[in-house]
Amino acid sequence: MVQKGQPQGRERRVCWSLKLWSVAVVTMALFSVCFIVSCVVTYHLTYGKTVKRLSELHTFHSTLTCFSEGTRVTEKVWGCCPSTWMSFGSSCYLVINEENFWKKSEQKCVEMGAHLVVVNTEAEQNFIVQHLNKSLSYFLGLSDPQGDNNWQWVDQTPFKNNGRFWHHNEPNFSAEQCASIVFWTPKGWGWNDVFCDTNRNSICEMKKIYL
Repeated sequence: MVQKGQPQGRERRVCWSLKLWSVAVVTMALFSVCFIVSCVVTYHLTYGKTVKRLSELHTFHSTLTCFSEGTRVTEKVWGCCPSTWMSFGSSCYLVINEENFWKKSEQKCVEMGAHLVVVNTEAEQNFIVQHLNKSLSYFLGLSDPQGDNNWQWVDQTPFKNNGRFWHHNEPNFSAEQCASIVFWTPKGWGWNDVFCDTNRNSICEMKKIYL
């Protein structure tokens, strides 16, 4: 004997299952759309910044040289510098063999989309000095505006007072409010505080463009 309530129960279960599947499908579709939109937005933001930076550099430099720097997932990563600049780590460097006072030197770097060099590591400094003339002095992007031994990098990188970089007994005069790198015997290359309005060569630095 078949009870009359059974078909209705099955119909309800079927309807409930269909509703659950519908909710699951809609939820998955929404997640997929959000993921795709997120990827597109991220791509355009990143790509847009890269294109803008490339456009800015092309106003100062006619050509760029790019180096393969490994892979990111399945995509090659290329680090690019202006063709006359040196590549090290994530930065590009240019030695300016023209003497100017500190502010003018920084201005010339800025006009090329860069700033006076900021030295973060010993390895970075060792690379840079290979391209310097031992008989010359070069401005760094480091200054002490108030003459109170509160040294500051031009790109706002926190300054770590590492004695290994300064020459012995330097800095030693509050009126010398700019830093240079110079070769002294027997220590070799090191930093020295100097007057900002003296004329010296300089070193510019900019971040690489990654493609």
